[in-house]
Amino acid sequence: MTKTIVTISYSSEERRGLVKYLYEKTVIVHPWWNDGYKLPNPVYPPSLKDVDLSKKQMAQVEIPDIQKSVLCGSCFGDSSITINKGYKNARVQGRHSTRQASWFFWKWMICLRPFIEDLSSITFQNPDGKQAKSIAAPDEILGKLKISSKATPALTQLYSIICEKKKKKIERSWLNHMNSYFLMTLWLDDGSLYHRRQGVFCLDLINKEEQEVLASYLKTVWQLDCYVKQQPEPMSNGKYGHRIFLSNQDSLLKLLRIIAPLVPVKEMLYKIMFVPENNIDLLQRWASEVEELVYPQFKDYIKTEYQNIILNYGKKAL
Repeated sequence: MTKTIVTISYSSEERRGLVKYLYEKTVIVHPWWNDGYKLPNPVYPPSLKDVDLSKKQMAQVEIPDIQKSVLCGSCFGDSSITINKGYKNARVQGRHSTRQASWFFWKWMICLRPFIEDLSSITFQNPDGKQAKSIAAPDEILGKLKISSKATPALTQLYSIICEKKKKKIERSWLNHMNSYFLMTLWLDDGSLYHRRQGVFCLDLINKEEQEVLASYLKTVWQLDCYVKQQPEPMSNGKYGHRIFLSNQDSLLKLLRIIAPLVPVKEMLYKIMFVPENNIDLLQRWASEVEELVYPQFKDYIKTEYQNIILNYGKKAL
């Protein structure tokens, strides 16, 4: 029997209420709304520890290092940075599926809170594209959350560095200023553990030359072996996209070790839940290691998930 998919469309009044509903739902289940919550310290690449970047242009941008890395990761992931017509300063805009609402709200209501007004900066949009054809789980709200930040001089400073001729551009000169929050943001926005074994950054809309710059940065600065590969099928615009693949298991696990302590929401932990093929010993070692890497509040969840994976390991294709 074929399931009938009914596209849901919410009224403007309902959409306003859904932003508040999803926000409050997120507040209840996550620990970072407590007064004692503090962002974990970033990790900087050891390879640049003796390089003086203090006089470089990016170092002069009046944005704290963590927020700078999250903003840059977002702008080359799910968001954009522009100077709209009639405005002097730049603003950031972006969209996330409601299935990643917790990640969205952490990013904008916790980490990047100084760059928005309040919940009025966020709007709910009806589901579109693939999501419009999805079947919602019980009590699930399908749609998109859209953010529009303030237009500020600090974002204009950032815009002048990461954009050229009004287009975003990946360059080594500003990448050198990024820390582990940049890798975490780029991975949670556009990274993927496909088959739970192999890592890839799905930056299809970024041209090959700029992805080569990013890949070189990952290899040289973070010692993550990777390569750029053209996709076998064209995109909707008829062009062939490219993606950055991690070359080996060691590099993948090195990346996940950097990212795991920073992942702030349970819903995104699946992106660090590596499952090797035909290697139960490695699976058990990684399960124990990642349990100790994540936020303390997520340890029990990780332990339970891996217990189920190990129990079923080898019984079916993973």
